[in-house]
Amino acid sequence: MTTLIANSTSGPSPDTANNMETTRKFWIDTKSLNLPDVLDPDDPLMQKFQNALREHLLRIDNKLNSEILDLEINIKALEKERETEGLQLYYAQQEIAQQQKTIEKYQSMIANVISQREEKDTHVKNAKEVHKDTHIKLLEEKRKEENLMHELEQITDLQAQFSKLQTELENALIISKQVSKKDKIIQRDLIAQKQQKDCIIYKLMEEVWRIKNEIANLDTQLQLKNKEKIQINQMIADVNTDLETLHKQHTNLCTAWNSVVLNITNRNKVYEQLNTEREKICESFNTLQTEIDKLKKETYKETENNENLTSLYTRIEDNILNNTKLMEIGNDKLNNLESELVKIAKFSEQEQHEFDSAQNEWQYLLHEEEEIDRQFTKYLNKQNELEKKIYSKLEEKVAHNKAAQYLNKLLLDSKESIQEQELLLAETENSHSTKLLELEQLNSNISYEKMDFEELLQNNSKKGKEIDEIQKEIKKHDSAIDRKQLKIINLNKTIEEILSHKENGEMNPLDMKIITLEKNIEEIQQNNQKAQQLWIRQEGYMITLSQQKDLQLQELNLLNKEIMIMEQKNLKLEHALKMLDKEDSNVERTLNFLQQRIVQINSQLVIQKGLKEELEDKNSIRKIEGIQTLEDAELNLIKMQSDLKQLYEEKALLKDNLDAVQQESLSWEKKVKLMQEAMKKLRDDHSNGGDITVMKSEIHKMEMRLSHLRRVQEKLIHDMEFCVARRDIILDKVMSKFKKDPKGQHNQKVIFRKRLADQKLKIKQIVKDTKKIENRILELENQIKDAVDKCNESQTALKMMQNDIPNLDQGITQIEAVKYHNLQTLVFKQRKAKMLQDIKSGRYKMLFKNEATLNEEFQNEQILRDYLKHVMERTNQDFPLLKNDIQKILLTLEIS
Repeated sequence: MTTLIANSTSGPSPDTANNMETTRKFWIDTKSLNLPDVLDPDDPLMQKFQNALREHLLRIDNKLNSEILDLEINIKALEKERETEGLQLYYAQQEIAQQQKTIEKYQSMIANVISQREEKDTHVKNAKEVHKDTHIKLLEEKRKEENLMHELEQITDLQAQFSKLQTELENALIISKQVSKKDKIIQRDLIAQKQQKDCIIYKLMEEVWRIKNEIANLDTQLQLKNKEKIQINQMIADVNTDLETLHKQHTNLCTAWNSVVLNITNRNKVYEQLNTEREKICESFNTLQTEIDKLKKETYKETENNENLTSLYTRIEDNILNNTKLMEIGNDKLNNLESELVKIAKFSEQEQHEFDSAQNEWQYLLHEEEEIDRQFTKYLNKQNELEKKIYSKLEEKVAHNKAAQYLNKLLLDSKESIQEQELLLAETENSHSTKLLELEQLNSNISYEKMDFEELLQNNSKKGKEIDEIQKEIKKHDSAIDRKQLKIINLNKTIEEILSHKENGEMNPLDMKIITLEKNIEEIQQNNQKAQQLWIRQEGYMITLSQQKDLQLQELNLLNKEIMIMEQKNLKLEHALKMLDKEDSNVERTLNFLQQRIVQINSQLVIQKGLKEELEDKNSIRKIEGIQTLEDAELNLIKMQSDLKQLYEEKALLKDNLDAVQQESLSWEKKVKLMQEAMKKLRDDHSNGGDITVMKSEIHKMEMRLSHLRRVQEKLIHDMEFCVARRDIILDKVMSKFKKDPKGQHNQKVIFRKRLADQKLKIKQIVKDTKKIENRILELENQIKDAVDKCNESQTALKMMQNDIPNLDQGITQIEAVKYHNLQTLVFKQRKAKMLQDIKSGRYKMLFKNEATLNEEFQNEQILRDYLKHVMERTNQDFPLLKNDIQKILLTLEIS
């Protein structure tokens, strides 16, 4: 309103211009055309008056504008404060709701942990009670054992005293025999007494034996109690392991909870980012609203220019479209953030899948390690075979010598005798024990043969050294013989020279001596040759004797070793028989214990089957409930979405209606103002003191008094200036009067206030409707969030149940595999026991009587078993669905 007044006062409207033109027409009459012009409104003399009026009206306009602006600023500030307080309350309510949810989750987790802890406490208490009972029984049995030990010591003391008395009596009898023959009767009596005493001692010995048997029984009972104690300790260890698993589960739950807290924090961060973006959007929306308000003010100011209004309207529509685009962008960002949350969930699932794949790879590497171990065993077997081949080749090398051939014959004979004795012994041994003992015998034989071989090599080296020394001596003798032969050759040369000089002469005595010496030399040479031949023969004979001696010594060593081996074998057989007896008793005990354990496991399996059925029923019920809740939530979501669409449509319609109402109110205000101005003008025209009558009278007066007015023109100018000043004074007086008695001003204010109140009521109603719609939208959004949270919780619960189901199935399959494994071990042990009994009774005949055939069959069985294991592992990799059946087969192969 003030802007319109300002516009009307600031510049002449077209209606006022038309009225001025009509007044000018009235002023200008046909009769007064020849007369000079009176003061024109555009005359410079009237400018001061017009400027004073304009300044006065501008002051009033500025005051009113400033008051209106102050009121609007205060209203906006109050609205902003109210909006901020509403947002703070909404965020506080959301935080309180989230905290309540987290508190409820914590309470449920704590209740579950407390229940699990109570169950474990009950288990521990029961285990402690059992431990106390067993401890009390053990103490009682220890006391009994101590009492029996005291009795046994007393009996041993009595026995020692009886033995002393017996020795003394024997000494006395010997003395009495030496004294005289008369004492024979006394000796007989003494012998009878001795026999009686011996009977008494025998009875005492029987009692001692009985007590020893009782002690042995008590020892067996103690062993049983110790085994029970070990079992109880195992039970306690199992309970400790269960507690450790619970602790691990607790730590896993803590880690899971920490991960959940991190996800919640991430979600809160995302929500905070969304809220910040929403606040930014709200701020942009508020700025846009302020711009819209400014544009509305501009529309109020520029109501006369319809073209500008249409352009501004198009701009406002463009801004609204931009705002809708911004809202759509914000919604797209929300959707992107939701998709990022889904991606994060998928990423966590991928990480779980990668963890599972890594675990599978780890298992595969374990299988590869087992295969490598098997290959290593194969390589060891190959190494043993190569060593055997080397040993055989060495034997072949040794066989080239005659002495080695004789040794080989002896070795073969000894080996045949050993094999016959071992076959006789093998018939009394078990299949399993024979294999183990034969393996040990082979290892011992290899070690002994290696030792013998090393001894032979040492002896050969010694003999080689002796031969080298003898050859050195032969070389020395040969060198001496060569020297003598050279001397003889020189002497022969000299003799020939002498003979050549003295062929024609007579024989001297020196020549005779020379001839005799030559003959002697020849005889000595012959004797030397014979001696050399005898020496060579004696050397050969000595070598053969030394070889025979070495062979005899080797045979003696071999016989001693064989005797030692046989004694060790006998000791081992006796020890093995004792061990077999103990193993029979242990097997019977273990069978009884395993039967009891099977009964317990069967009862536990029955309980677990019942629990499994209950869990499956509960799982199915929860699945159905979760599906129903999901369906209800989906229906609620669909309803909410439809309600939201309707609300958005209603909001858009209300906005359109509001714009239309505002435009209509502005148009009606314009029309009312124009009508009021027109009515005022008509009343002024038709009244007695109207402009037309006044102008006619003034024209008549001016025509009559034109000359007088020209005279008084200067005076009028001064009077006009005085009037302007006086008008200001009058206006100030009137304003003071209004302040003292503001009835007229009050009436005008009442009119303006009524109009403003009507518009404010309309605006308040629209604001209330928008607030209701916004509250409804917020409620629907909260309901949607609650439904989404419920859906997420139900989905997490379903995931947890689905994750627990395969774990339960795996546990059941593992228990079944363990049960199958135990049953098969029992069956194999029973078969072994039956086979042992058959071997003892002589009903079973050995298929393989040689060690070599047994070793070959054992190696073939191992190779077959390894091959079957490898095949089953490959089938397990190729067919993971048949994992359980393949695992059973692998367990049977490991047992066998």
